[in-house]
Amino acid sequence: MYSVSPFDSALYRQLLSDKEAAALLGDEAQIAAMLKVEGELALAQADCGLIPLDAAAAIARTAANLTLPAIKLAAGTASAGVPVPALVKALKQALPAEQARWVHFGATSQDIVDTAQILNCRELLALYEGRLGRAIDRLAGLAASHRHTPLAGRTRTQQAAPMSFGFKVAGWLAPLLRQRQRLAELRPRLLKVQLGGAVGTLTAMGEGAADIAARLAKRLTLAPAPGWHTQRDSLVELADWLAMTTGLLGKVAQDWLWLSQTEVGEIGFNNGGGSSTLPQKSNPVNAEVVVALARHNAGLVGQMHQAMVQEHERSGSGWTQEWLVLPAMLMGTAVALHHMLDALAHLRVDTGRMQANLARHNGVIFAEAATFALAAQMPRDRAAALVSAACQEALAGSRPLLDILCEQSGIRLELAQLQRQLLEGGATAPWLDAILAEAAHPPHH
Repeated sequence: MYSVSPFDSALYRQLLSDKEAAALLGDEAQIAAMLKVEGELALAQADCGLIPLDAAAAIARTAANLTLPAIKLAAGTASAGVPVPALVKALKQALPAEQARWVHFGATSQDIVDTAQILNCRELLALYEGRLGRAIDRLAGLAASHRHTPLAGRTRTQQAAPMSFGFKVAGWLAPLLRQRQRLAELRPRLLKVQLGGAVGTLTAMGEGAADIAARLAKRLTLAPAPGWHTQRDSLVELADWLAMTTGLLGKVAQDWLWLSQTEVGEIGFNNGGGSSTLPQKSNPVNAEVVVALARHNAGLVGQMHQAMVQEHERSGSGWTQEWLVLPAMLMGTAVALHHMLDALAHLRVDTGRMQANLARHNGVIFAEAATFALAAQMPRDRAAALVSAACQEALAGSRPLLDILCEQSGIRLELAQLQRQLLEGGATAPWLDAILAEAAHPPHH
């Protein structure tokens, strides 16, 4: 047994893999899902009178109880390019000949593999939804509790103007709410049965073929659909969602890395990793992994788009490309959500450092607010010129911006009042309230 991927490496597994997702993506899960599809297909065909009921019942019962080690299917998979022929052979061998003849009747390998994959994806979507929901709840709580906490808003890496830390958190939260909605919207397009037979027409199942496909969908609690062997848009939409999810988490984690820098220190994590030679360090491992996975999925999603280009009614190469790409994206998203939740559970907010950073450079971060406050009592152009000159003096010396402005204009601006207006003025309060209200009401499906 060997591994070349951190996702299933014994060395890296605890850092870069996820036990719950692995249980839905591994060989055992795939084989179990394929056997389930074979069993339910037989029952659906019996429901519609295509095969004998006793044979269907025996097939379903045997499929449900059959244990097939992956190694037993490996040689057949290598030969056929897909595991289904070997799986069907093993299932037939476990049945009397009269019943075995009805196994996989009129179906094709891709019907079984694709439908099994959709079943496993359904479970993964539930996992993502649960974790995303918990991340949303924690971010919403953080935003609400810090709506009156001031920090430096930054643009292009530089301090720009003071803002509410709660509103900054709401900026992390809002796109995750949209992503949760997107997940609800893609479900019906993704969670559909695949049953098309040799070239997608299901001819081998006769006049009742469409009814059999619908019956199989109902048995598996999937949506009925015409065969979609080379129509891969739903899987690509899933991949887009995965890449977008990790990208949104990566933006949050990137902010965390910058905010937790020693020189900034506005947040930290009490579960940080240590250094082999620098005992003073507490590395933000969770955030680093999330950023790495965001970039990883962003690269992989283009490969899924490449896999859409498939020839005629069946493509071996495009299909194989999906096997190389989609499981990695599914796993990477689960891992990113896990690290996001772990980081949120250990996040430490340093409001004192936030306030201290606002006071750096003699308070020039309040320049815009001071300009508008002075403009209420003089022409705006004059106010802007006064503030611009005062900023240069404050940056060059040791006197606070507001003291210089008072001396030059005779108008005393109160720092506390300016800060309160920045925290509560403009659209901060209504927009923050709207985001928090949406966070409190998840979509239903």
